[in-house]
Amino acid sequence: MKQGKLIVIEGIYGTGKLIVDLVESLREALIQEGKEVYEIDSPDTGRAQLMGAQDLDCGWRYGKFKPDFFYELASRARACSVIRDQLRAGKVVLCKNFTISSIAYAAIKGHDWFREDLNCLEARARGLNFNGEIVPDLTIYLDLAPEVAVENLGSIIEGLYAPKDIQLQAACFKEELARLPKHQVGIVSAKKPAKEIAAEALAHINRIL
Repeated sequence: MKQGKLIVIEGIYGTGKLIVDLVESLREALIQEGKEVYEIDSPDTGRAQLMGAQDLDCGWRYGKFKPDFFYELASRARACSVIRDQLRAGKVVLCKNFTISSIAYAAIKGHDWFREDLNCLEARARGLNFNGEIVPDLTIYLDLAPEVAVENLGSIIEGLYAPKDIQLQAACFKEELARLPKHQVGIVSAKKPAKEIAAEALAHINRIL
């Protein structure tokens, strides 16, 4: 059976447009190299908020927990089901946002990922004990300074996040990336020109293919 590779592209708020452009460039470059590529976006809590899910209260063993994260878990489970099929077909799967995004979001909202057992729920959403757990083969992180990200976001974050939240998010990303094996991580400076970012990211990917 052929087995593909899951490549996750991550970044703090403010890198969204850069990530979209990067994934587009990577997809085109990999196809030119003769690879079969599948692109997917692992749904995040922002979509749950757009749907109004944040207005629903939900009981949690440690108190009240807004359900947007649970929406994300359900969406993650669906995304992983699709990813599993594509990997079995031998494709390179490019995925925007994954587990580390969830960890950072939970921290911004004042939740402890491990103490509140969110890690266990998320692992099950990725298929732990059900059909095989989906884990990235490589995580590419677009490294952007929080203050630059806040400037990029402008008024978009007003009423949603404070600059300190973006700083906390960046710190969470760095901490979690440091936990991963070095060969499974590629950190690319977001200050570089788009072509250089794409070339460096592609080099990281080709290293594991």
